[in-house]
Amino acid sequence: MAKIDIKTQVEGPDEIKINLVREDYLDISNTFRICFEICLAIGAAILGDIIALLNDKKDVPLLIWLFFLLMVIACISFLVLTAKNIKKAKSQTDNT
Repeated sequence: MAKIDIKTQVEGPDEIKINLVREDYLDISNTFRICFEICLAIGAAILGDIIALLNDKKDVPLLIWLFFLLMVIACISFLVLTAKNIKKAKSQTDNT
């Protein structure tokens, strides 16, 4: 086996700043993000059904409106929870 010796010089900065992320908050935030995307997909499907019924000049049942309203509320809730937990996951820097 050949052995090759190469002279190497490495220069780097005097200081490297590494931002830490709390994994527990990040995992919760990712879970809420997935729930947001699921509710968004279901809400979009229900909205498509509502638009199709309105284009056919049919009445939209109250149950469909309630499910749509529930998905909109769930989307907003999961979006807010995702934003709060992703902010908690990022490390706080000391200005000392």
